[in-house]
Amino acid sequence: MKSRPLRLVVLLFFIFITSTTLFAQDKKLKVHALSFGAGIATADTNHTNRGLGINLDFSAIVNDHIISLYLNSGLNLTDIGANEDFYEFNVTYGRIWSFDTKLVLEGHVGVGLFVYNVERGPNPFFVNIPDNTIGFPLRAKLLYYPIGSFALGINPNANFNSIADTYSFNVVFQYNFN
Repeated sequence: MKSRPLRLVVLLFFIFITSTTLFAQDKKLKVHALSFGAGIATADTNHTNRGLGINLDFSAIVNDHIISLYLNSGLNLTDIGANEDFYEFNVTYGRIWSFDTKLVLEGHVGVGLFVYNVERGPNPFFVNIPDNTIGFPLRAKLLYYPIGSFALGINPNANFNSIADTYSFNVVFQYNFN
């Protein structure tokens, strides 16, 4: 059971490499962008517990099709008697829509590994209860390019899974390589 998450991460990496290689055979595959974001995340059923949300995204592009490795996390989601953290390791497919030369919208859907850790019990005797499953991320990035390849934007995210659906809203900084 413990090797299942590692197998899934290896499988997702293999799918990313295979899909980008297949796209590259017929079309021009390019490294697209690297983005980093920080904001607010929530993971409980009533979404009253909030914590720090952090994400990292590395993407490749063919025409307007984006394939990305996407990491997302929610840290220190606290409740009375519990601490929660979640981590996502995703492969996503997305599209780009340009409104003008400086304003761009990206939409993404995908699949990935969702890891959820909760510590329950009276402090300082917390018991760690880790769990993981397959998650289905849905996200968007609205980006404004004030200077060349650098963008600033907003990035709402959701991950639907069998443990705890998560939502986050981040401010992102993106650098485009092309």
